[in-house]
Amino acid sequence: MLGITIGDPAGIGPEVVLKSLSFLSQKSSPKIIKNFIVIGNRKLLKQAYKKFINTHPAFNFDELFVADAFEDFSFNYGVVQKQCGVATMLQLNFATYLLKTKQINAVITAPVSKEALRLAGFPFEGQTEYFAKEFGVENYGMLIWTEKVKIILVTIHMPLSDVSDLLTSQNIFQKILLLNHYLKTAENISRPRIGVLAFNPHGFEFTKGEEQKILSAIKKAQAKKINALGPIPADSAFLPNNKYRFDGYVAMYHDQGLLAAKLISWGGGVNLTWGLPFIRTSPLHGVAFDIAGKNIANINSMVNALKLAQKLSTK
Repeated sequence: MLGITIGDPAGIGPEVVLKSLSFLSQKSSPKIIKNFIVIGNRKLLKQAYKKFINTHPAFNFDELFVADAFEDFSFNYGVVQKQCGVATMLQLNFATYLLKTKQINAVITAPVSKEALRLAGFPFEGQTEYFAKEFGVENYGMLIWTEKVKIILVTIHMPLSDVSDLLTSQNIFQKILLLNHYLKTAENISRPRIGVLAFNPHGFEFTKGEEQKILSAIKKAQAKKINALGPIPADSAFLPNNKYRFDGYVAMYHDQGLLAAKLISWGGGVNLTWGLPFIRTSPLHGVAFDIAGKNIANINSMVNALKLAQKLSTK
């Protein structure tokens, strides 16, 4: 069984969850919904089902297994609201309970509003950090999955002005290890080729010491027989002549990896948290408050998040 949180109710989470399940039911079998527990609120989801799955539904809502993590409440689409942050926190708590009691072995998390979570008193930077703390994991990474490229991030959600200080040789080395482990175990690549991106434009040309730390991490990895190369200037790493030289990349900061992944995947990328004692995926987009409730959200990323979680949870 796999759990799906619906994320912030005021965002596109409920829409993309229901539409993705409908899509998979049409493409494979209506029985596929039996593999999922949707964590949210049944009444709220029933209203969303009527709003978003309004023609030719691929499954009967009454057959959907919904776990009530919070009570039904009124909210407005597309607006940051404290009560939506509370609902999101309760979903994460319920998902953790199901994971720890072995009732699910993977979780797919719909987008959340970090601002709404802060209003609700959520003490973590995001869902990734929450799960790591709950399960006592220190070495984990945000791994961006697309069909054509895999990218792990050394730093995630933080101001660019803070990134340089966090680029230690050990942090970079640990991400190389995580990516190598993923590529070997999940992608069945016996000796993965890993490209490690530079931090500064042109690499060493404008460095203030970051590239030396990156090179040190690469040498540590090579000493362990890991096929890591770099630092590679990020502006050329994903060009056609380079993109297929590597099985995966290590990016130094959020946008360095995400920009490439989103362009390459055309909206179909997945955020995979690697290093947790269970599989956790999420779509590679946010709550999209600007289009929430308008029935126009793209489901490609959520569909791939569901499919990837299913695939990896059986390995």
